[in-house]
Amino acid sequence: MMTFLCSVFVAKNTFDLAKVSGNTEELKRALSSELEVSSEELYIQLYKNSPVPYILIDHESHVQSANVAAVRMLGVAKTKVEGINIFGRLQCEESSHLDFLVEKFRSGVAISDEIVGVKRADKKEAWGLLSLFGFVNANGEKIGLLTLVDITKQKKAEDAKSEFVSLASHQLRTPIAGMKWSAELLQMDGPETLSDRQKKYIDRLLISIRRMAILVDDFLRVSRFELGTFQAEYETVELSKLFEDIMTEQAVRVDQKKLEVKTFFDKSVDKIITDPNLIRMIITNLYTNATKYTREKGTIHLGFGRKDDNIVITVADNGMGIPAADQEGIFTKLFRASNAVRDVPDGTGLGLYIVREAIAVLKGNVSFTTVENIGTTFEVVLPLELPTEEQTTQPT
Repeated sequence: MMTFLCSVFVAKNTFDLAKVSGNTEELKRALSSELEVSSEELYIQLYKNSPVPYILIDHESHVQSANVAAVRMLGVAKTKVEGINIFGRLQCEESSHLDFLVEKFRSGVAISDEIVGVKRADKKEAWGLLSLFGFVNANGEKIGLLTLVDITKQKKAEDAKSEFVSLASHQLRTPIAGMKWSAELLQMDGPETLSDRQKKYIDRLLISIRRMAILVDDFLRVSRFELGTFQAEYETVELSKLFEDIMTEQAVRVDQKKLEVKTFFDKSVDKIITDPNLIRMIITNLYTNATKYTREKGTIHLGFGRKDDNIVITVADNGMGIPAADQEGIFTKLFRASNAVRDVPDGTGLGLYIVREAIAVLKGNVSFTTVENIGTTFEVVLPLELPTEEQTTQPT
């Protein structure tokens, strides 16, 4: 048993070190040095008493051995843990993903840092960060070493935060709508009843209300993405019409800044099957950023085309660009580039995060090229699905 556990931890150390270092010779020297100063008893004590749950499973995913932390995590008696099918006690937010993890293990592919729920007999909520790698023991049997780091507190805190944002966003919409209606009713009064100063104040009020409504909508979208409740609903979308609608929404800013907008629409893929709300979010956020960060009398290129089996959406501008030091975090929630913060203080840092999450739901990807003070080009690639003749004739 001691020799077996020793080999397990050597293999575990090999796996961990291999992820950090690509130098094989250095890895071998490190392992040799470690073995010279370590005892089998030390490995056994590490396995038994480690605060990290360790579980040994056979090729069919049945538990062969579990340390104290693992027994506590699973919520079962130590005498009953052996023989349990470990994947039968775990769950993912998408049930199919658990089947995918099982197949990865049986195919010999290592699993690292997967969030899973733990189904305990006492029904207590528990979440773990699962890592699993397989190896062959001295008897030639395929087995696996699984770790299940307890992240229950972190997961509950994250879920509570997202739920709070979602609830707050919903509750804020009602008073915002009330303020908007009241301000618009004041505007509808006869011109003789309002002074020029009062009209100016109402205009400012409406601008602030619109900004607040956009912010609340962005927070609501973010919370839905983080809660995993945003499911794509596919239907036929006429892209050129969608682009024109979005351009109309930004027409005031375009006119004010005297921007030139050049469009290129590939009519062969004008109608596609996608989620209209998600693709609107993507295009709106990218185009809004282009109009916001392009200087006066600048140029924006906007359009879509086909590339192999994908639809490619491009938004390019000759605006301020993104500094090299900020490019890595550009899709991070609440992150804004330093020059954007300096020159255009009105922003939440949620737009590109929403773009990335919406594209992920649609199973696509986004990339960008940028040079500070020269401009930025965003390219969105989505799987292309064209409607059938019957779907094309249906109203969109």
